[in-house]
Amino acid sequence: MRMIDDDQWKPVITTRQVLEEGEEIVCVNLDAEGDWEAFGDSDFCDDDLDAVSISEIMEIDPSLETLPDMPCGQSVIRLGKGSPWCVVDDSEA
Repeated sequence: MRMIDDDQWKPVITTRQVLEEGEEIVCVNLDAEGDWEAFGDSDFCDDDLDAVSISEIMEIDPSLETLPDMPCGQSVIRLGKGSPWCVVDDSEA
């Protein structure tokens, strides 16, 4: 699934740091249930979590349109905006 092809009203879990402080999104997860998560590089706690729609997160970071096709349970990371997305290989962990 590509984020841009999913329901644009579907929620994306993200952080206050991304929403309020403009932190760059460097990690995107599509969890086992098909829910999206988009995080920056800083540490966060549960109190920092928030949800916005896919359309809202894409307004914050239009480069999310370049996310690769991801199966449920997949994560991708990048160094920063303009860097390519790299699939996380969980078998190496």
